[in-house]
Amino acid sequence: MNNAQIENTLSEEPEVDVKPMLRARQEKIAQIIEAIDHLAQSDYWKLLEKEVFQGELESSVNQLCTEKDDKKIFTLQGKIEVLRKYADFKGFSEAYRLELKKIGERLKGR
Repeated sequence: MNNAQIENTLSEEPEVDVKPMLRARQEKIAQIIEAIDHLAQSDYWKLLEKEVFQGELESSVNQLCTEKDDKKIFTLQGKIEVLRKYADFKGFSEAYRLELKKIGERLKGR
C-alpha cells in the first residue's frame, strides 16, 4: 500500500476573531441592563410587581401546598419559577451584569 498519495485532510481551520461579536453583545447587554434599571425604578413596574406578580406568586404557592395532582404540581412549580425570575428585577439585572463582566474579561484576554 502506497501512503505517499494520502493528503493531510486535517488542516487547521483559520482562527476566527470573535472580538467584534463580543463587543456587539457587550453593547446589547449594556442596553438591556439600562432598560431593566429604568423599568425597575418606574411607578408602573412597582404597580405590576405589587398587584400582579406578588399576588400571582402567593396564589400559586398556596395552590402548590394543597395540590395533589402531579401534573398540576409540576405546572405550578414552573409558573412559580418564572414569576420569581421576572418579578425580581435586581436578580434579573445581575444575571446580565455577570455576563457583561465575563465578556469584558474575554475581551481583555484573561
